Amino acid sequence: MKKIVLSISCAIAALNLQAASVTINTHKVIPKNPLVIVNGYKIRYVDYAKIKPEYIESIVQLEPKEAIEFFGDIGSNGAIIIKLFDSNKYFASESTKVDQTIIDKVTHFTEEKAKIAAEEKAKREAEEKAKREAEEKAKREAEEKAKREAEEKAKREAEEKAKREAEEKAKREAEEKAKREAEEKAKREVEEKAKREAEEKAKREAEEKAKREAEEKAKREAEEKAKREAEEKAKREAEEKAKREAEEKAKREAEEKARREAEEKAKREAEEKAKREAEEKAKREAEEKAKREAEEKAKREAEEKAKREAEEKAKREAEEKAKREAEEKAKREAEEKARREAEEKAKREAEEKARREAEEKAKREAEEKAKREAEEKARRDAEEKARRDAEEKAKREAEEKAKREAEEKAKREAEEKARREAEEKARREAEEKARREAEEAYNSDFINKLEQDFKKSISNTRIKRVLINGKEVPKSEALKLSVFDVETSIITFDKINGDGVLEIKLTKK
Repeated sequence: MKKIVLSISCAIAALNLQAASVTINTHKVIPKNPLVIVNGYKIRYVDYAKIKPEYIESIVQLEPKEAIEFFGDIGSNGAIIIKLFDSNKYFASESTKVDQTIIDKVTHFTEEKAKIAAEEKAKREAEEKAKREAEEKAKREAEEKAKREAEEKAKREAEEKAKREAEEKAKREAEEKAKREAEEKAKREVEEKAKREAEEKAKREAEEKAKREAEEKAKREAEEKAKREAEEKAKREAEEKAKREAEEKAKREAEEKARREAEEKAKREAEEKAKREAEEKAKREAEEKAKREAEEKAKREAEEKAKREAEEKAKREAEEKAKREAEEKAKREAEEKARREAEEKAKREAEEKARREAEEKAKREAEEKAKREAEEKARRDAEEKARRDAEEKAKREAEEKAKREAEEKAKREAEEKARREAEEKARREAEEKARREAEEAYNSDFINKLEQDFKKSISNTRIKRVLINGKEVPKSEALKLSVFDVETSIITFDKINGDGVLEIKLTKK
């Protein structure tokens, strides 16, 4: 059973007028025509063609099997039940009232079938929706899994990097410590040798005293210079450290900004997509957001903890270094005092020799120190450059990866959208094609029947005159007309001689 609304561009309304001077022209009903019921009245198949589509409130077509069930044998060719709007009631002169109970049963039957069809459609849509939701869920889980794996990988790489940096730092500290110990040992040996030589050859105490005062002044100046250099070095290291920390902070802020922008973009896309599933998606986004915030909070706390520990360690190392320097200074001052006392008793030649040797050694040590500092600075600069290059490379790779993933996602969404639109278009075209084929098949049979009836009316031997728009014409000219050219045709017969007149009114076109 199908419910359809007929659309007829042009049809013939054949009215049979009965008066004192005319008789009715009867037409035989062709057995192949379906039963037609309008507003509860059975009418002829050809009569309902005059009903304009805008007068029809609803129309129902029953298959032969269904029509026989309700109307018996008269419905063997199917049935068409039409309901007109109250303002357009129409009944043919030969119409017969049909039991309203049967009409109600047909209406109930139609509504039940429509309800079942609607339920089946709703069921299919629900299943399709569940399928889409399952696919969306699987897709989200896969994306979430990939995200977690990426985070885990980044975390492992960060931990590995921190481990390598700690090992490098420990190695440098061990080398620095060994270097200091070697320098201290060499210094103690030189001082011991000078002390022995001074004790053996001490002389010319007064001149040496003046010389020592000059050396003391030079030494103080040298120590002051060394102190300034150490302060400058510490200042440069502090500035370098602050610079690195600022770069790290800027990098973290840039990454945080990029992450927030990515999250905002994802959120907007998710909100757009979630028009149909707003409540569920809002819940998932809230949970996801809470999870991200917790992860960010944990990450920040871990970074803050690591930073505090690094600062504590640096502070302890600085205090330890200051302590060692103070002890070394006190030791040097005590040794220097002993050396001065011994040198006061040494001869001028030995002291002069010792002085020259000390000056040569100091010169060599200064040159060696300057060389080591230059090498150390070059090494640090190279390491810093390599670190920045590695960070830039990692950053570019991360940005490139994010760009590729975004492009892949956009491509998949575009392909999915295009596929859905193509499927929807194909479905609409198939439905439209099926509807047109059904209408054409139905209208073709109907129009052929109307054409045959119209030609038969003109060729009827009882029709003596044919009037077109009030002008008499030969039958041959009237047979050239098509049913689409005719608005109405009326046949009247003279009761005395039986001659008939066919009056045709053409459409305005």
